[in-house]
Amino acid sequence: MTTSKIPPTQLDTLEAILVSAHQLAGQLAPDPLMERIQRAFRRIPEPDRETIIKVIERDATWCRIVEQTATETGVSVRPNPHASLYLHIFSHAEPPSEPLRRDMEVIRFGIETFVRLLPLFFQEGMHAQWSAAARELADDIDDDLRGYVRRLAAEMLELTGEADEQGAEPLTVRAAAADNPAP
Repeated sequence: MTTSKIPPTQLDTLEAILVSAHQLAGQLAPDPLMERIQRAFRRIPEPDRETIIKVIERDATWCRIVEQTATETGVSVRPNPHASLYLHIFSHAEPPSEPLRRDMEVIRFGIETFVRLLPLFFQEGMHAQWSAAARELADDIDDDLRGYVRRLAAEMLELTGEADEQGAEPLTVRAAAADNPAP
């Protein structure tokens, strides 16, 4: 064969197209999550897509900034697995008659966290600090909030009494309380 240019055949053209398509596919889909992202994005209502992409772009920019400045600032970020890009808005519909499950879980988590901290309040040296801080708070809160504190304390005494009567098995707090008995 000579080195002169031979016009491409249809097969050559098809081969070039397939090679280009293969290269493009390799560039677009090296990440297995890409298909999931695209599928999820297509399910988002079209009018919302611009707003959502801006949120994602802003967070991506923020991640890069934090990544580059973390050693100087001590700030790091991590994804929130419970985040939502949508607000729940009650318009003409009646609000739910019962608390939402998510709200109940958040409340339970907060109470459980507080309860698990209780043994710390009675550790040597900590009780005096806790008492001083609690006394300050008790002085600073208004009568309504003081009433809620009293009500919470009374209800907790009632609930723990019921649990004692039923022989409920205590959580791991029992072990911590054994090390730091209540006065």
